[in-house]
Amino acid sequence: MESKVNIRVGSRPRSFTGILDGVFRLLRSQLWVVWMVCTVFLGLGSFFLYFSIYRGDSIIGSSLYGPPDPFDLVMMMLSMLVYGLCYLFLAPLVTASVTGITLRQVKEGRRTALKEAFHLIGTFGGRVLGTLLLKWLLILACVAVSVLILLVSGLLMGSATGEWAVSMGTVAILGGVLGFGLLTFLTVRFYLAVPVILEEGSAYWEALKRSWRLTYLSFWRTFGLMVVLGLVLYVFNLIPSVLLPALFVPAGFFLPQGAVTFAHLILSLLVAAFEALAYAPGGILAAILYLERRARKEGADLAEEADRLRRKLV
Repeated sequence: MESKVNIRVGSRPRSFTGILDGVFRLLRSQLWVVWMVCTVFLGLGSFFLYFSIYRGDSIIGSSLYGPPDPFDLVMMMLSMLVYGLCYLFLAPLVTASVTGITLRQVKEGRRTALKEAFHLIGTFGGRVLGTLLLKWLLILACVAVSVLILLVSGLLMGSATGEWAVSMGTVAILGGVLGFGLLTFLTVRFYLAVPVILEEGSAYWEALKRSWRLTYLSFWRTFGLMVVLGLVLYVFNLIPSVLLPALFVPAGFFLPQGAVTFAHLILSLLVAAFEALAYAPGGILAAILYLERRARKEGADLAEEADRLRRKLV
């Protein structure tokens, strides 16, 4: 079934509101498929984490009922480990699928079936995972080297002046600012690596270099869109993670233990599903920005290419 969503990408840059409107319109047009992909790959870790938190005798809830059970402490640590591993190794697979869905929607004007969405993961998931792991290793290495240089400078300054507190305090402030700035800068410059992999077939170092070139002279615009989208998604996440537990707490005092456990199970499922969906707009934004940067920077006639692909499909 052909989608009614039509997001044209031309040589003129779209406004912030136009880009964000396109992100959420695309998400709405493919909501079921995107939500299923996100929930399958990211929902498990979130479910275990929130279920261990929401249990009546968990670490947080134990402050009301007594000291925490050691078993709950172990389960809490394991759930945090599963949560971290899911977002480290499975989130790139979700990004590959969501980005592919967006590129197909914008260029070919048609929706992606659920089977095709999982097929995108099988086709591009390995390269996307390897590229994103390489990206984060490179970013962490750059930040670590910069902070290490500042640390050595602080040690030399402290040994020369004898004022260790002032020297190390200055180094800590400068290191924090430099590390955060470098982390932000490299994250933005490598933001388009996944669309490059799906659209051009490049991977690993070549995809990172290509993203670096595409984001040239558009750093602040890309950074601003990422920040605004992040704030919108943060507010969206507050609904299930704060509002639902707040509504449940008064009812928990009047329910039997079995009903409370079942309610925690349902609550964890809802929060995990909403949190998983909030991961998708980042991949959609990257795909839209990639197509816009190609059209603006390289003069690619994407409308003509989309018409050619439609004729080929027909």
